[in-house]
Amino acid sequence: MASAAATGETSLAPLFHRRLLRTGKHPSQGGPAGWQSLAHPISGYTSVDGLPVLVVATRRHSATAQLQVVRGHPASSQSPDGDRDRHLIPAASFNPHPQRALSIGGENFRFNTLANSASCRSCGKDDLGFGFVSVAIPPDGSDPDLAPNRSLCEACAESQARVAG
Repeated sequence: MASAAATGETSLAPLFHRRLLRTGKHPSQGGPAGWQSLAHPISGYTSVDGLPVLVVATRRHSATAQLQVVRGHPASSQSPDGDRDRHLIPAASFNPHPQRALSIGGENFRFNTLANSASCRSCGKDDLGFGFVSVAIPPDGSDPDLAPNRSLCEACAESQARVAG
């Protein structure tokens, strides 16, 4: 078997180590890798072998539609144990809990994960990750014509609900 040097391959470990020393960040902590911290941890659950498991979402990766979650309750989301209890799950498998709902101008909205293509119909912010979605959208997404104008970011939804209420 040829050595890595003989085949022209190099170890990436020294490059990652230098980046860690230069930036003070692990490569998976945001930046070019695409991970972004959520504005606040979001409690919810996911299913493992058909059973609900309580988790708290702390970061998301829009390109892969994944969430980084911590098992347990919100207090554990800032666990001093580091990455030991952190897991990656598909964003579509995450269900915020307790469920939050708002009525704005007679239209009912529920807080949930959003498709990467959804943008806020009020302020235009895109790549939201989480927001309020009109319940008029079929759960299976079978009517894509409804989706583009039926999502609101958290700030706009809460502001419009206060004004309407």
